[in-house]
Amino acid sequence: MNIFDNPNKYVQEIVSKVRIGEDKLKRFNGKTMAFVFFTKFCDVQCSHCFFRSDNEGFDLPREQYEFSREGFENFIEFINHSNNGYLSILGGGEPFKKFEYIKETIRRAKTDRIVIVTSGMWGADDKICKNMIGEMYEALCQRKTPTKVVLRISMDKWHIAKIGMNCIFNIIDVFKNFFADKENFELQLHTLTGDNSIEKVIEHYHCTKTDGKKYVSDNEEIFKIGLYRYELYFPDGYKISVGIAQIFHSNLKVNLRNQNANQLKQLMTLFDNDMKYNSYSNPSLVKNKNEEWGLDFLISYNGNIATWGNEQLYSLNNLYTDSYKDIIFNIYHNIISYSLLDKGYFYRTKIISEVNPLAVLRSKAIHIRDYAGASILEENHTVLYYAIRVIQDYLKENILTLEELTGLSKELLNVINAKKLILKELYKNSVYSIIKQYMEKPNFDENEWRDLFNLIYFGHYTVSKEQIQEGIQYYNTYAKKRINKLEDVLENSKEHYQRLIERLTFMKPEAKRLCMENYEKLEAI
Repeated sequence: MNIFDNPNKYVQEIVSKVRIGEDKLKRFNGKTMAFVFFTKFCDVQCSHCFFRSDNEGFDLPREQYEFSREGFENFIEFINHSNNGYLSILGGGEPFKKFEYIKETIRRAKTDRIVIVTSGMWGADDKICKNMIGEMYEALCQRKTPTKVVLRISMDKWHIAKIGMNCIFNIIDVFKNFFADKENFELQLHTLTGDNSIEKVIEHYHCTKTDGKKYVSDNEEIFKIGLYRYELYFPDGYKISVGIAQIFHSNLKVNLRNQNANQLKQLMTLFDNDMKYNSYSNPSLVKNKNEEWGLDFLISYNGNIATWGNEQLYSLNNLYTDSYKDIIFNIYHNIISYSLLDKGYFYRTKIISEVNPLAVLRSKAIHIRDYAGASILEENHTVLYYAIRVIQDYLKENILTLEELTGLSKELLNVINAKKLILKELYKNSVYSIIKQYMEKPNFDENEWRDLFNLIYFGHYTVSKEQIQEGIQYYNTYAKKRINKLEDVLENSKEHYQRLIERLTFMKPEAKRLCMENYEKLEAI
């Protein structure tokens, strides 16, 4: 029997039973960093945005796309337990569509720094702009403990083409005229490499700028490293810090079969350099000024939460179903997620490259840092191989002992005790593939299969011709169609791309069911 023919069974066995003892478990107790998306919706709707954010209809429950009040309260509770030093409210949708949540976060979140990232579209009307910024400052003044609030405007050619410059000028004017002397309330600008949008600010206000520095943090306590940073000086002495980030060309349908080799190499180099220099080779951790390390969290608009780059779609944590204590326990005691904390990004890619280099290539080439873990750990048999190799390494390092693994099944233990060469041969000889993984799902979903066929066509998975034909036959049987080849279902619609996003970001099923039950109860009243 080859355990790689039935990988999900053994992955779940490892996740539930393999535990590193508390005496040998590393803890990263420094100040944490957290990035949160309050909503998926956005009025700007940039075509290049990974999230393809929009304001169109949505499926129930709405919690799939933005925080409900319950979700927001659970988020505040999580942050207030997490020893947070840096909280960033991001755009995956426009956070100011949840302005009440922004103000409440400023009032209530126990953190040393709050950075709010926005397009600034809401600043088009100068009176509304002044009132909203004033309300944020008022919320800051109502806090019981001090913090610093930074409003960071994302400026680039795509945003400006959509919203113009007046909203940006209005926001700058309000800060410059009314809050220039407030040390804990700051405006920053942020743009992308090769983009000259900031020049419009320089020309409008007759600013001068400093030379700047590469790979520096935007603060001195929690090292949030950026590619480049400089200062703008206004004639009246007002100063704005400007950060420059690397452009990531997000594309869930990148063609890995016919992609130009040089372009592909550039994509991978950019991705690896970001991991190496901006994330200290470990996106799940953040370095503190005192040389301690803390956890770096990514909190999705649907409540899913993981440390950065550490998403496991078969083992999700969610704010609607899991307490802070549960989430931290799961992160440390799931040996797959713990290994990333302990050994870093390049360790994981090295092991997975032993049997599935295409998974590594795919996770880099789609150029989405947020969900790189979900991509590289998408295939169950690859996850099983990685988990076994991690266990083998921990056995060699005496972090684990064979006695601690006695609860595992005999066939799994036999493979753990096998040499790496034999392990690789077992993986290679397995009949399992992403096609088989989809066939194992309890319910057939025609759109899911069409999306999978599209990605197979673009070379995202290692699948034999025989396995493809088996998948097509399965699809035809349940969809009652008669397709003959992958090209018969190629699609390029907006709905199709939204579904591809959902493949990497789907809400934890138990949380979705809970939110749906709550909605049905309210409807019944």
